[in-house]
Amino acid sequence: MNKLWGLILIGVTATGGAIVWSLFVSETPEWREVQQLQSEIRESAELKSENESEEEREKREELQQEQFAQYREKLKSLPEELQKKARQQMGNLFVSRMQGKIDLVLSLPPEERDAELDKQIDEWDRRRAAWEKRSEQSDNAQQGKNSTTAADGNANGSGSQNAQASDGKKNSRGRGWWRGASKEQRDTWRRELLSRTTAEQRAKWHEYRRLMDERRKERGLPTR
Repeated sequence: MNKLWGLILIGVTATGGAIVWSLFVSETPEWREVQQLQSEIRESAELKSENESEEEREKREELQQEQFAQYREKLKSLPEELQKKARQQMGNLFVSRMQGKIDLVLSLPPEERDAELDKQIDEWDRRRAAWEKRSEQSDNAQQGKNSTTAADGNANGSGSQNAQASDGKKNSRGRGWWRGASKEQRDTWRRELLSRTTAEQRAKWHEYRRLMDERRKERGLPTR
């Protein structure tokens, strides 16, 4: 009996210690910065207006890209458990926004649905094209820096090492998490995302995807 109570006491102590540690780490400046960036990303996403100009839209999306870049960097400073917690929070935000788009499409009568699908398709394709353009510009800028570093380094015999170090930085930071993630990492993220949805939500997502693909085909666009 004494041994049993001893094991229980050890378990309670360990659990309590884990809770205290979690609360302590959650109050670190790094964690508060990550939470602040999440709040800013959420607010910038809600700033979208139907009447915004092309210039206003570009500025808003550039701000979002900068915020995401800062967010990814800050995330690296957290322990793995808090990184996972932060990713879950961001995943919940993504699910909530996506569900709003899906519900809007599915709530419309068929004669009005195509107009909303076209609007969302154009937005997705425009954002993707802008993202790819920024990624290409970033890669070109990095390659230019690598060439300069290599040329300078060759003068003192360290060009190869400098270029490799620069490449490492580019691979870890310049391309963004999703672009540089392995298939296993992406699959894990998708599974984590789906685990936070209900069967009803997933059925809606499948129907939405079907409608979106059909509309893209009608417009002669490739399906995603």
